[in-house]
Amino acid sequence: MGASHVGSEEIPGHSPVRRQEPAQVIALASYRRRAVESERDRALDAAWNQLPVLVSEAWCWRDPDSVMAVEACVARLKELVREDWAAGQRPRKG
Repeated sequence: MGASHVGSEEIPGHSPVRRQEPAQVIALASYRRRAVESERDRALDAAWNQLPVLVSEAWCWRDPDSVMAVEACVARLKELVREDWAAGQRPRKG
């Protein structure tokens, strides 16, 4: 007994197989640029989110280490903002 092959075009209720256009190659430069910008945004957002926490702790404890942590955070923000502007990023609201 031999097995017979039935193509989808021969099965009742099924549409025949359609030929698809070949895949297109796309440039990934813009995708990669957006990924880098997204990563930069995450780092900047994290630093901005950390600032009020550190300020609150410094306000509460009023010790040199807490104040130094605020200074370090502001210095990092300064660096990140300069990089952001140098890369042509514009500040976004909200």
